[in-house]
Amino acid sequence: MDSHNDPHHHHHHHDHPTAATDPNNLPTGAQIPLQSFQLPPFPTEASHLQALTITSDIKLPDYSNLLTATLPADAIIPPSLPSGIESLTLELFSLGYPAPFLSELGRKLPRLKSLTVYSQLIDGVSDESRKDAGGFFNEILVGGGGGDGGNGNDDGGLRELHLLDTFSRKGFISGLGAILESQHREDPQKGKLRFLEISYTYRGHSDAGFLARIPGDEFPTMLVPSLMAVSFSLNSPPADSQQGGDGGGDLPLDPADVDEEGKPIPGKKPEGIVPLSNGNGGVEVLVRKLCGEGLTVECSENGKEREEFFPPGSGPGPTGLKMLDATLYTIDAGQLGKIMKVQEELGVLSVSVLAEPTGEWKEKLIHALHGGVDGNGAAELEIVEVIGVPDDQFDKEVSNFPLSLAS
Repeated sequence: MDSHNDPHHHHHHHDHPTAATDPNNLPTGAQIPLQSFQLPPFPTEASHLQALTITSDIKLPDYSNLLTATLPADAIIPPSLPSGIESLTLELFSLGYPAPFLSELGRKLPRLKSLTVYSQLIDGVSDESRKDAGGFFNEILVGGGGGDGGNGNDDGGLRELHLLDTFSRKGFISGLGAILESQHREDPQKGKLRFLEISYTYRGHSDAGFLARIPGDEFPTMLVPSLMAVSFSLNSPPADSQQGGDGGGDLPLDPADVDEEGKPIPGKKPEGIVPLSNGNGGVEVLVRKLCGEGLTVECSENGKEREEFFPPGSGPGPTGLKMLDATLYTIDAGQLGKIMKVQEELGVLSVSVLAEPTGEWKEKLIHALHGGVDGNGAAELEIVEVIGVPDDQFDKEVSNFPLSLAS
């Protein structure tokens, strides 16, 4: 979403920062496979890097040892790390990072605007790792930790956060929500985050406990007023995850999609992705926040507002979203109506809605999309996807109701 970032550069991950040709053609993106938690020195021609992808190439037996080894802070990040990097991707760190790897990295990237975390346990397995990951997010979400205010340092702070197939222990995500909300409380103009994407590859067919490991009750705490686009989604496993190898990051084939010999059934699609139920703790926070409302917060006896009276998720949410994908959660038609009444600028909408076995349900749904029976919402809507979730959703195929929305 950053206008001055040429989108074409984002995918040139493999332009390794070596042997640059002429100075005007220096690489803007690089990918580094790591076998330990120390970044290699960067050559001078990498000084213009804007996008960096760091991929774990650590084999499992070594991983645990590397996590417990003591890391001298000054050995983690070389002084040659380009300071102009705006986009960082961290891939496949299945057991997280030893402290102080992440916080050191965050401190050295003052211009970071976009972070993508893919396929990992972001807060690691130890208390130190978790605390370090928390410090890293605090640094990059709020921005400007390193320098003194004065000089345009207010430009810091993430604009985009993408958490893809990323897991964490209880309370970590709501801790990120608390950071974002407290920033908004201090100064409503300060919020920088414009795009939040949280996405999972659905593993429910082969892993019954899958949905329980997603902190669905915590994600909506991150919905702050600065956001313009939000995506909470579940995706079908990729049909072509037949790469083999010991990559560890490759998803095993889902038993539901293979024949007796374990070969993928051509064109066989999973039986349907079951989202988090309407009773999930996150739904209430999601709906309240998408209606722009915060909770009223009590003050302590002496009238001073104190931090502990602001539980994560209590702050107000975004009211000017252009894009919303909330298909990770099941909402009902009434909740959809409330959201649509407030979100008048939505152009793209994807939702999973509790289907009722009545003839009136579709009509109810159309009303909800317009923000109520006499609502005039949905004026800006261009793309709408409604996934009907059967009431007794378990073991039922989730069906798509093709809806034509006449204006």
